[in-house]
Amino acid sequence: MATPLSNPLSSEKLSQFVSTMRSTEIASAGINEYHLQYIRRMLPVLDYYVDIYARCIGWITKQTQKPLEQLTLVDYGGGEGFCSMLMKYIGAHQVIYVDMNPEASDTIGRLSDLMGWGPDVVLTGDARSLREWCQRESEVPDGVLGMDVIEHIYSLDEFFGELTSISPKIQMVFTTASTPYNRRKVRELHKVMLTDELGDEHHEGFREMRRQFIQKHNPQMGNEQLDYWATNTRGLNYDDILRAVDRNSPNLLRDKYNTCDPSTGSWTERILPVEDYRQLLLPYQYQLDEALGFYNERHNGLKGTLARMANRRIARRGGRRIAPFLFLTATPSETNL
Repeated sequence: MATPLSNPLSSEKLSQFVSTMRSTEIASAGINEYHLQYIRRMLPVLDYYVDIYARCIGWITKQTQKPLEQLTLVDYGGGEGFCSMLMKYIGAHQVIYVDMNPEASDTIGRLSDLMGWGPDVVLTGDARSLREWCQRESEVPDGVLGMDVIEHIYSLDEFFGELTSISPKIQMVFTTASTPYNRRKVRELHKVMLTDELGDEHHEGFREMRRQFIQKHNPQMGNEQLDYWATNTRGLNYDDILRAVDRNSPNLLRDKYNTCDPSTGSWTERILPVEDYRQLLLPYQYQLDEALGFYNERHNGLKGTLARMANRRIARRGGRRIAPFLFLTATPSETNL
């Protein structure tokens, strides 16, 4: 068990980035309201997230033993693009932004235009899209950073396969707030999963979406069969639901809470044991390690004091039970190098 990754980057440069982003009138970029509101919520705590990004960037520079100015880095699942923006601001050679959401890609494009810098490449798609672009352009990234995205990826086996097929030497670092160690966090996420699975007054749940889909493609099914298959295809997207029903192969998840949107395959903050990530990476000759996340000490008053106390405990043995998130680092074995 490791303590939080260190931050080797210039604090002055990081502070300049935060100040620049906060002093810019983001609304003038024409970003849609949903992403604009997200950015506005992020800006007051941007220094905290920049600290997290910097630790991930620093880890990759250490692993590759290359200066930042020579690195090609991928911001996978980049969202509103703050990590991409930071990497370019502090001097990364090439930054590749990837996100499946076209609106997110549009947001980073508009933000880059407004600021005058940003990722060199913006891709709307998934890991396969990244691999195809890299092959087409004969590019080999040095590292992949995924901030709060790994818990949403539908098939991690395919994801790791796509990345390692670009190069078996790529360094990977992820953050995830879906930590299995923090019981309070687990309880909170279970409530979110149950709401997504069963629905509420605002939207129908994933179970009902699966049931309607199965009924549409199997109109001969009775209610009892429909209920059985709606329950036992949890965690599958629509294509895999069809295959499961056709092959009479129910999807029996070990975890009774994890669930995904069947229309997209995006998991609701999936909680996996760290050992599962480790086993998924073994076939690709990668070693997975974990490091503990930390709380934002920059708050004023009692909240900041409690954060500092918690972080001191996290830094000691056993602190993973209260850590708010994890760093997951994936390093190629010597056979890959």
